[in-house]
Amino acid sequence: MRKIGLIVLCIALIGALPLFSAGSREAAEGAPVTLRFGVNGNTQSIEYYASVVFAETLERVSGGQMRANIFPGGQLGDAAEMVTQITMNELDIYTEPIGGAGISAIIPELGLLEMPYVVTSLDHLKRIMDSPWGQEMLTKLSTENNIRVLGHGLFGIRQTSSNRPLNTIDDFRGLRIRTPNSRAIIDWANAVGARPTPVAFAEVYLALQTGSVDAQENPLPTIESMKFYEVQSHIALTNHVYQDRSVLFSERRWQSLSEQQRGWVAQASQAFVDETIELTNKMSEDLIGYFTEQGVTITRPELAPFQRAMAPAYERMERELGKPGLISSLAQL
Repeated sequence: MRKIGLIVLCIALIGALPLFSAGSREAAEGAPVTLRFGVNGNTQSIEYYASVVFAETLERVSGGQMRANIFPGGQLGDAAEMVTQITMNELDIYTEPIGGAGISAIIPELGLLEMPYVVTSLDHLKRIMDSPWGQEMLTKLSTENNIRVLGHGLFGIRQTSSNRPLNTIDDFRGLRIRTPNSRAIIDWANAVGARPTPVAFAEVYLALQTGSVDAQENPLPTIESMKFYEVQSHIALTNHVYQDRSVLFSERRWQSLSEQQRGWVAQASQAFVDETIELTNKMSEDLIGYFTEQGVTITRPELAPFQRAMAPAYERMERELGKPGLISSLAQL
């Protein structure tokens, strides 16, 4: 609990600092190169804190020649909208799971990386992206969609909070669960017998509080930062999606930078990646105890039935992609 308190305090202090103000890009010769960084999370989120570390690192290593303007709390739109802005070279940086809704909307094949129980760790994801299939996907992103991937940070492992006990897969039957607009997670909810209900992220707390939905699923740090535990009595450790937080950068913007500037951006991206991994792991370790202290009941359902329930969804997606066996082959890397 001491560690989580220190982390929350650090994030709160960062959140109290003035934001990097929005402004026009470098207008005069010799002015700092300024990057626009869109952030979906609020100023208490790990995503935001890590974006501040990115901006601080970029300004430090460049000696003030490069800066980043941060726009937290979805100011620039939702995930799909910010990914679209990068494809149109209107936004320089956004961080998104490589198989998340924003990316899979433009390359559906990448959505299989968010299929529950496929990716098991960040190292596993890196092996997948280093494979011939992964390299093909990265090339498609950069050449066809103006998106360069600069690194894979950590968002967390998605768990399920609810207003009733979830001890087995049978307890999910009929559960009205908020899901993001992600086919993979909606498929998971359907597979376990729940009733997936898309709700905008900013409206989830109210939906849980009013009973419009019974449950939601997110990594433990998100459940904490968004205070979902205040309106939910149970958390089931379903471990259904191991989710990254990849750094997406406009390819055209990247090509406009000098080699030295690219090096600075790469250093800042690595700082972002390292920060997300360290903070997410630390908070996840401590949060189960914290939630228990807050009166939340933690359950650990057996996961094998959940994994078996996903088989038809795997087969359906492979059939649509025309690539039978792809999910199982990636899962074994």
